[in-house]
Amino acid sequence: MKEILTLTIKLLLITAIVAALLGGINMVTEPIIAENNEATFQANLKELLPGAENFELDGTKLPEPEAGVKVNGVYCGMAADGTPVGYVTEAVCSEGYGGDVVVMTGVDAEGKITKVKVTEMEETPGLGAKCQTDWIDQYIGLTENIAVDKNGSAGNNPNKIEAISGATITSRAVTKAVNNSVSAAMTVIADNGGGAPAAEIDGEAPAEGEAVEGEATADTEAAEGEAAEEGAAPEQEEAPADETAEIDAAETEGGAE
Repeated sequence: MKEILTLTIKLLLITAIVAALLGGINMVTEPIIAENNEATFQANLKELLPGAENFELDGTKLPEPEAGVKVNGVYCGMAADGTPVGYVTEAVCSEGYGGDVVVMTGVDAEGKITKVKVTEMEETPGLGAKCQTDWIDQYIGLTENIAVDKNGSAGNNPNKIEAISGATITSRAVTKAVNNSVSAAMTVIADNGGGAPAAEIDGEAPAEGEAVEGEATADTEAAEGEAAEEGAAPEQEEAPADETAEIDAAETEGGAE
């Protein structure tokens, strides 16, 4: 009995020591792993959207994706001067042959796919795993609602990709993630495209109105001054008015250019 108790205590001590060591190792390695994952993610963003220097997660409310798909977010890619050049969406489809397939899709400002990359999957080597080969380049230049073609099933639809031979399930899972990714990106494009021009117009209109109003007031005062000096008859006010119209017209044209 005493031997059993001694052995139990030893096992508990060993277990406690091992758990403490593992906890310490995890505390040291966790931030390093997170940093490496973030670096890989940023590299993928730049690979999928060439020309973009910086990326920001967009806050636009996205539509509900199809069943079996989760959209993790849409990232706006911007050039060095801050101009948006396109978007990258990360989506997960749970309908792969081996489970979840994580897909990142880049689209330009018009909604055309720039590149697609499968970043995580557990598909069959030599079959579904081919989704990480140059097979994926078929998506470049396509838009949303892409069809998977197997033995001519997509007909003459130009917006299609050929299924991986022997891995139709994987092909459909990747395509489903891509379609939902492009749909989310198009929502963001429409949202951002609809807001910016209106803000610019609202900002410029008062400035132009104030300039014209100020010039008209100054011209009117000058005309009244000239009329007072010359003992002006009412007819003489027409000349300054014509001058004012010409000046306003010239300045309006200059502003439009």
